[in-house]
Amino acid sequence: MNSSNLRERYFKGRIYIILTPAIILASSVWFTPNMLAIKLAHTFQIYLSLLLLFASSYLWTQSKITTSIFPQSFAFKLALILLLISIGGALLTLYLNPAYGLGLFLAGLLSLLFFEFPDKTKIPSPFWFKKLVRKSNIMLCICLIVMLAYWLNPYTEPLNYYFL
Repeated sequence: MNSSNLRERYFKGRIYIILTPAIILASSVWFTPNMLAIKLAHTFQIYLSLLLLFASSYLWTQSKITTSIFPQSFAFKLALILLLISIGGALLTLYLNPAYGLGLFLAGLLSLLFFEFPDKTKIPSPFWFKKLVRKSNIMLCICLIVMLAYWLNPYTEPLNYYFL
């Protein structure tokens, strides 16, 4: 194995391990009693906020490194966008409604699908890395749609329990 295969396997493994709790939390709300499901849904939103804050801090540090795979201005802008999405989603969840917070998370992550990695960098981004970022973003968007469907479910009405 050469070093690029090891690096690819390392990054893919880490990203999939990081996304596993989000997938488990998003699916578990459908199979648990209502009060426990509400706690799990809040745990999902806290985990997603922390995940976006972690990604933002990683990109922030990458913007300070001159030999990064991201251009400095691109990494800084992306870090700022992720920071605003995570803080805005958390504030909407706490002060208005969890569905509004999830809606902001979903709109923000869907808009990030249209961001393209710049081609002119000191170290070109490998194709597998671009593909991995896109796959992980799609997985998070699917989890967000599942959680949004849970909060807006007209049969169990979890938002009624939230407002009590």
